[in-house]
Amino acid sequence: MKVILCPDKFKSSLTAEEVCSAMAKGVRTVVPQAEVVRMPLADGGEGTLSVLESNLNAERVCVEVSGPLFVPVLAHYLLKGNRAYIEMAEASGLPLLKTFERSAMNTSTYGTGELIAHAIGRGAKEVFVLIGGSATNDGGCGMAEALGVRFLSHGGRNLTAIRGKDLARINQIDTTALSAYKDITFVVLSDVRNPLTGPNGATHVFAPQKGAGVAEMEHLEKGLLNLAACLGNGLEDQPGAGAAGGLGYGLMSFLGAEIRSGVNTLLHMLNFSEQLDSANLILTGEGKLDHQTMSGKVVAGVVEAVGNRNIPIGIICGICENLPEIKRELRADWVVQLRDQANGFRDSMTNAARYVQQAAAQIAKEWRSGADN
Repeated sequence: MKVILCPDKFKSSLTAEEVCSAMAKGVRTVVPQAEVVRMPLADGGEGTLSVLESNLNAERVCVEVSGPLFVPVLAHYLLKGNRAYIEMAEASGLPLLKTFERSAMNTSTYGTGELIAHAIGRGAKEVFVLIGGSATNDGGCGMAEALGVRFLSHGGRNLTAIRGKDLARINQIDTTALSAYKDITFVVLSDVRNPLTGPNGATHVFAPQKGAGVAEMEHLEKGLLNLAACLGNGLEDQPGAGAAGGLGYGLMSFLGAEIRSGVNTLLHMLNFSEQLDSANLILTGEGKLDHQTMSGKVVAGVVEAVGNRNIPIGIICGICENLPEIKRELRADWVVQLRDQANGFRDSMTNAARYVQQAAAQIAKEWRSGADN
């Protein structure tokens, strides 16, 4: 029996690697002789770098860069040959800030640009930027500034240390310095499909969790609209432009980046389809299943990759909104919620590993019972 374990992280509870470990323990309590293939996954956002590091024989490069509020932070990226993998959350992520420090008005992606420049300085010719978990809403202008782009106000004054609040002041953009990167290929991995602006854009959907109030959101939206008008490239409506506070738009606009599905790219890198050829059972999962699951999240990516191979799929999650509908849409054989086993939300978070193990054992037991019959 071959079981593939391919979950995402359970946010604020377990890493994808830890979920795999708990699943493996559960499966082996029922089927000790099972061949268990651990394949922790991510969707291109926060945590993707850790998944890549556990699967790629790549060099970890550590460098001090500017954090979201320009306070120095120690970040790292991966370098394998002439390919670099950079997770923007390492330099510009929300987890780098205390709750009271969150401010979409005052944060910048400058540190992400510093990571990109450092990787290119080390010889990278292909740069993968993993975006998600951002603390920013600067349209990628901070990143561009770190790479030499100049932003000028209506009075012709240089705008430096660009933050979300500064975008409305931009009148001209000098991208001359970017000619140094014309031979570099940039790829963005993300699960976010939002446009840059509008009711489903970066500001209205994501800025509140980054500390923005109503008045601040109006100013930030005005800034992103002004940025799009200054650049005039029409990319603001592209799916993913609004990812990471508009960093998706900035990477497309300034560096010609291509946006790809994070989970699909990882599945390809890890040769997932080859592993499926001899699989008997697949276990995947994430912290929360909801309507967003179908939009590029790990679980949906796994289900899509399995396709019509007729391999049973079990999904383990912390909580599932509208379980019958989600189960039907995902074509899952089992969906097990940790909240049904735990004594309340806190218990499900604190003891998630134990409950994941129990859920995996439950699914394996039901699978074996069905197979025996």
